[in-house]
Amino acid sequence: MKLLAAALCLGAVAMAAPSHASDSQSGLVSIIYIMDDGKVLFNQAGVRTGPVPSCQGPGLEYRWAFNGATPAGQAKLATLLSAWSMKKPITIIGKGSCSDHPDTESVFWFRTDE
Repeated sequence: MKLLAAALCLGAVAMAAPSHASDSQSGLVSIIYIMDDGKVLFNQAGVRTGPVPSCQGPGLEYRWAFNGATPAGQAKLATLLSAWSMKKPITIIGKGSCSDHPDTESVFWFRTDE
């Protein structure tokens, strides 16, 4: 029973949003860049909340990044392009770091909105 409880706690921690990450309220996607190494940069019009990481470049407060070269990144890219083409807003949770592009916060996850 203790092992099950420990596994559930570990799972909850793994699913939690990273600390010191920003997020954005619902907004439309615009300006999608797909780099030759598979990295994807895009803008989203939602108001950003939470602490923006210090690596985020000045004037880039609406820009986000993720690695589109991985299977998870390809799923994000397909969803992002679908939301963009259907003009559906998305909400974003960031990682709190610029691990995919040096001046842009990386996406932890996002969802499409109505």
